Amino acid sequence: MLFADDAAVTSHTEQKLKHLMDRFSQACEDFRLTNSLKKTNVLSQDVDTPPTITIDDYQLEVIHQFTYLGSTISDNISLDAEINMHTCKAATILGRLTTRIWENPKL
Repeated sequence: MLFADDAAVTSHTEQKLKHLMDRFSQACEDFRLTNSLKKTNVLSQDVDTPPTITIDDYQLEVIHQFTYLGSTISDNISLDAEINMHTCKAATILGRLTTRIWENPKL
C-alpha cells in the first residue's frame, strides 16, 4: 500500500514479511531510493511475539500504535484509541460552537 511518499508492507506471516522487506530494500537500492531505517517500524497484530525484522543488519523498531493522517492503528486490534481521538476532536468542536454560535445572542 502506498501513501504519498510512504509505504505499508503487509503480510500474514513473519517469514513472508521478512521476504517482502528484503525485496523492498533491494528495490530501493536498485532504483537508488533512500529508505530511512530509523523511521521504518514494525506493527504486528494478533500475535504472541512481535516479529524481528532486520534490514542491512539494522533491527527495525516494534511499535504498538501507529497514527497516519489522523487514523490510529494499534497492535491489540482495538479501536479504543481511534474512538477516543475522534470523541475528543468532536468535543472540542462542540465547545467552540457553543461559545461562537449557540450562546451568541446575535444569531
